Amino acid sequence: MTNHWKRSRITKALADAARANSFEEAEARLDAIHITVVVCADQATTSAGQAAALTAIVTARKCFGRVTLVSEADVPLIASLPLGATLHRAARQLGAKVARKPPARTTHNVIVGHALGGRGWTIRCWWDRWLSGTRVRDGTIGDSRLALSGVFAAALAVRQVFAGVLAGKMLRPRDATISLWTPWMGADRKDIGPECFDVPDQFWFLGLGHLGQGFVWNLCLLGSKGGRAVLQDDQTIGEENEATSLLVSGDDIGEKKARISATWLRAAGWTSDLIERRHHGDIRFAPDDPPYLLSGLDRVEPRRVMAKHGFDYMIDAGLGHGPHDFEGIQLRVIAKGASSGDLWNEPEHEVDETLSDRQASAAYKDLEKQIGQCGIVSFAEASTSVPFVGAAAGALVIAQAIRLASLEPTARFLQMQLSAPEMASVADFVAKPNVNVGSAALQL
Repeated sequence: MTNHWKRSRITKALADAARANSFEEAEARLDAIHITVVVCADQATTSAGQAAALTAIVTARKCFGRVTLVSEADVPLIASLPLGATLHRAARQLGAKVARKPPARTTHNVIVGHALGGRGWTIRCWWDRWLSGTRVRDGTIGDSRLALSGVFAAALAVRQVFAGVLAGKMLRPRDATISLWTPWMGADRKDIGPECFDVPDQFWFLGLGHLGQGFVWNLCLLGSKGGRAVLQDDQTIGEENEATSLLVSGDDIGEKKARISATWLRAAGWTSDLIERRHHGDIRFAPDDPPYLLSGLDRVEPRRVMAKHGFDYMIDAGLGHGPHDFEGIQLRVIAKGASSGDLWNEPEHEVDETLSDRQASAAYKDLEKQIGQCGIVSFAEASTSVPFVGAAAGALVIAQAIRLASLEPTARFLQMQLSAPEMASVADFVAKPNVNVGSAALQL
């Protein structure tokens, strides 16, 4: 067995759902996948096309270990990222091989742009400005100037590959479409959202792990410059974080999470202030602090504390409940002074029983022979995280922050399953803001 901890947050999806009899089997099933990302000439020089390619590459490499980029020619990157100046250099930095045609060992194709389908399983990324999704057959791509749509489309594409691995069989690819501008409504091909909008120019990021790095990934690819960020996280990157965190490479093990995010934001033209301690509600809110808090925390209690802290808007992202719902995304938006007590459920008492059931599974019994009972407990308690969920959640969060900065209302609570993103549900709305609390206009 390879190092059981390095990809543990991903292999747990198979083990916790009793889809694999051992962690070796789970890893072998992931290792059997080789995704080829085909970037066609018509999309290689667009913001959405490049964002889709890089998102597909980074999430596929972290999930499955191997990925190949196929493109005719190298092109300059549009976004300023700490990955080099060109698409091919960035792909290699993210762990991909670059080739002119798909390798014979390709099992799945993710196509960005107009091209004939590859041999075998194929899914296409699709978008039209704020509309984003996947297509089984060649669909005419529309406005390609919004990177967020490329990120979300690629996350959905890689998610469909992962779903087949989880099921233990080749699942048919499927069409899916949502509007990142109004994800609670059915996607209307005639309503593709605005081409000029405001982007917040100050953010406070709290929690810079799986979800928090998804926020930063999307903001950097968006291309808005000149902003300021406060980055707060007290944790150091461990080897288990590499597979789940979009900004982390093997060279970053042992570094502080906040500093990695600062490197990315600095490359994108943002300035950063770092706070490398936990927030217990004891940091006094100052007049010049960012008005937007983006929260990517695991536990409910600190999120409740922060909802009362004084930010103009808190946008909180959370994932589903338990081992079988790792791709359920929940967004909560709290305006300053608004009640938030009904937005989070009380912690469920069935967690211990679920943990006991998982430890009794064949995969955990097999692992216990190798790492012992104490190691099994900490392993079983760790959350399941897959990188494409962080990428998709980040696109949704940044999109809704943009709505608020553009003086548009947004959902107070939104819930989405990536298996059926077009069926997102909402509960109530945050009123249309009366005042712009800080933003920069962005014209696509």
